[in-house]
Amino acid sequence: MNLLRPLSRHLAVNGLRLHVLDWGGGDRTPLLLLHGFTGHAHAWDTLSLALQPHFHVYALDQRGHGDSDPADVYNAVAAFDDIAGVVDQLGLTSLVLVGLSMGGRNAMYFAAKRPDRVRTLVVVDIGPEISTRAARPSAGPAEPDTWESIEQAAQHLHRANPYPGIHYYRWVVSSSLRQRADGALVWAWHPSIKERRSQADVDWWAILRAITPPTLVLRGAESHVLDRDVAERMAKELPRGTLIEIPRAVHTLHEDNPEAVLAALKDFLGFA
Repeated sequence: MNLLRPLSRHLAVNGLRLHVLDWGGGDRTPLLLLHGFTGHAHAWDTLSLALQPHFHVYALDQRGHGDSDPADVYNAVAAFDDIAGVVDQLGLTSLVLVGLSMGGRNAMYFAAKRPDRVRTLVVVDIGPEISTRAARPSAGPAEPDTWESIEQAAQHLHRANPYPGIHYYRWVVSSSLRQRADGALVWAWHPSIKERRSQADVDWWAILRAITPPTLVLRGAESHVLDRDVAERMAKELPRGTLIEIPRAVHTLHEDNPEAVLAALKDFLGFA
């Protein structure tokens, strides 16, 4: 089945109501997309449209993000239980797993623990070590607690990283904001994701070495999160690792340079 718009599905997993976008695709190889911290499933829409003719594409709102319930804890171990529940309920086997940033670490952890379910893994701009540059305060004006309009939020994002273009930001922000009861516009993530976020006691290099499916590491050439030396080490220590650097890209690579990301995925996943 081909869809013009994704189906919104809600699954009960670990006492949480998790939201999944199902782009259709019938019996094609399932492909699950995991967004980054403060992201949401609709941030993958443009890539989903390109992948859907070749895969049965799903995009998950991870706990506390988008239209999924908030939770008491946020880390890769908790995310593993969520992803396992979603994969089991959807009946996904031999899937392609793609994760950006936080979603990339969650995907790494899942692939290491459940290699029987993962055919191939794509890790987008994240690794066992995070660059010290990621902790530096961003340049430009501070982000307000609320927004007056979609345009204001889009311009703010555009100033931080112009690569996706203002028209893209206007579109994606339209699904990234929600209206509070008082009428104010806020991001579509629950405050608890920052208040209750924790770092699980995980040896990420050991996790990496335990990932047996073929794995593609995508790094933005201008990444402030994944340093080049870490990405190169990842490709060497992964049992079946490949590294591709995406030019004209910072961190959200599929937004910054969608053509190069799609070309990399075509080559690695073997579709035309």
